[in-house]
Amino acid sequence: MQTTFLLYLQVALGIGAVIFVHELGHFLAARWCGVRVETFSMGFGPRLFAWRRGPTTYQLALLPLGGYVKMAGEEPNSGGTPPRPDELRAKSVPARFFIYSGGVLMNVVFALVVFPIALWMGVPFVEPVVGDVQRGGAAWRAGLAPGTRILEVNETPVIGFDMLISEVALAEEGPLRMLIQEPGADTPREITLQADYDEDFGARALDIEAPLDPLLRLEIEPDSPAAKAGLARGDRLLAVTSELPELPLTDQLEIAMRQGLPLELEVDRNGERVRASIEPETNTPAKGRALLGVWPSFRRVRALRAHPLIDALGLLPEDRLIQVADQPIAMEYDFERALTRVQAGSQLRILVERHGREVELVAPAKDREELLAFAHAVALDYETDSVVAPMQGSAASTAGLLPNDRITKVGAAPVATWTELRERLKEVQTGEVRLSVLRGPGPLALDAALEPTELEITAKLAPLSGPSYGVLGFARATYVYRAKDIGSAVRIGFSSSWKFLGDSFKTLKRIVLGQVSSDNIGGIITIGAVSYSFASVGFAKLLFFLCMLSMNLAFINVLPIPVLDGGHLFFLLVEGIKGSPVSERILTYSQVVGLVLLLSLIVFVTYNDLTRWVFP
Repeated sequence: MQTTFLLYLQVALGIGAVIFVHELGHFLAARWCGVRVETFSMGFGPRLFAWRRGPTTYQLALLPLGGYVKMAGEEPNSGGTPPRPDELRAKSVPARFFIYSGGVLMNVVFALVVFPIALWMGVPFVEPVVGDVQRGGAAWRAGLAPGTRILEVNETPVIGFDMLISEVALAEEGPLRMLIQEPGADTPREITLQADYDEDFGARALDIEAPLDPLLRLEIEPDSPAAKAGLARGDRLLAVTSELPELPLTDQLEIAMRQGLPLELEVDRNGERVRASIEPETNTPAKGRALLGVWPSFRRVRALRAHPLIDALGLLPEDRLIQVADQPIAMEYDFERALTRVQAGSQLRILVERHGREVELVAPAKDREELLAFAHAVALDYETDSVVAPMQGSAASTAGLLPNDRITKVGAAPVATWTELRERLKEVQTGEVRLSVLRGPGPLALDAALEPTELEITAKLAPLSGPSYGVLGFARATYVYRAKDIGSAVRIGFSSSWKFLGDSFKTLKRIVLGQVSSDNIGGIITIGAVSYSFASVGFAKLLFFLCMLSMNLAFINVLPIPVLDGGHLFFLLVEGIKGSPVSERILTYSQVVGLVLLLSLIVFVTYNDLTRWVFP
């Protein structure tokens, strides 16, 4: 098993190789055209070490954000003296165009060479299969069931789950045409669906999770309560002691762990059935950000699918569930849990908030199976207002906040939405926060004599604590995509290179049009983190990612931005058309603008990296 050090070394060498081949392209092109190279640098900033060979100084610099090749005669000639024969300014427009495009060409060559190697070795992918389906989302509305394989999106074959997500995000506006194969079906069929814009993701999405290993192999944290109970990585989950045995095992496990009680599991280990009882430990981090610890209340009806009980009750989208069978609804799975308490043949009573009034809905309930089918036809989502549900073991729970309390003020600042509440809590500088809370039946009470209670609660913020089991989840459903022969590997490698170049253009276009959020742009921290995760999967997967990175670097460098290669190429095109170089004044101003744009981009992607990986 590879050590962490070796993985970090692979990542560093891999990213360094992509940067190196880019600068090598400029270096070789310059030497080919007879231009003297003064400096070949890997990285920017202060020099770590260097050596000189011939006219060139080779160096490694502190900031690993790229590199540069400094050529003789590269700077504008302010003295009016003619250039020497081995200087850049002495070369023709085609020669200089070749030199400035050398880095891009080498990045493309890198991908064309390495892609086939990775595909011949075999690249692991998460299968392009529908996992958990978020109720109310595009896939749920289209009736896609877990286990459905997505073969094509808009006639583009997909070979992995990440590629499926990318194709949906970068597709043209309008309905998506998808070729799917449903579980148990012998032949695929085509469907059309409309994807939604996901605010958190920053692009259009299907609202589906990656598929889990069909054998439900567990991921177990070493030295955790689960490990001490005898569970091991790779054990297959067979059963969970649960109050909702009709739900999928994955949901049963999540519900059971949320309760914080001992967890009773049955697993398969090499054909032997093993039972384990896990006593949770209270996980209280010694360090961590002090939080209030609340979620928005989970009771808004986002969407509905056809079901007889929905018609009988008259339930509508955007209703807020207040009570179901006298059970308050505040957290995920409260709805299902409440429905299981309804006696077969009795009346199902649901209290909802609708257009500022409380409405009671009543219909006869036939049996438990019908009620759970009804639950699957109702898509609940989080509230957008400031009604909250405290997390177990949180500062909010300790301070006495209850499910469906409405926070109206944080300190002296009024709040009405979840977004406002979250932003005000982020501004809290001390360890305590004073909250104004509205509790009780509220102004929507059926009994007008009942009045809401206005409370002042002081909560002492603290890092979140809760029950820890050491069950990290399930392995993903993966397979190895391998080209049949070298010829196929080369052909697929060429098409993959072209595709990733096209995807880079589509991404930039979607960002400019506001169809993809610029928050998705990442810098060196994101590149390093993704590289490490790919290297953890296997060397072929890392090579595959480096090819993607190389094509992205090629695309960025052909953009007509001064300072970058594309800016130089643009000015050379202008020079070739007009027959004379661009004036030094225009060139100088454009370089300043380009430098400001580049530095601004570096600051922006670094901010994105920090908010994504360091201060989420």
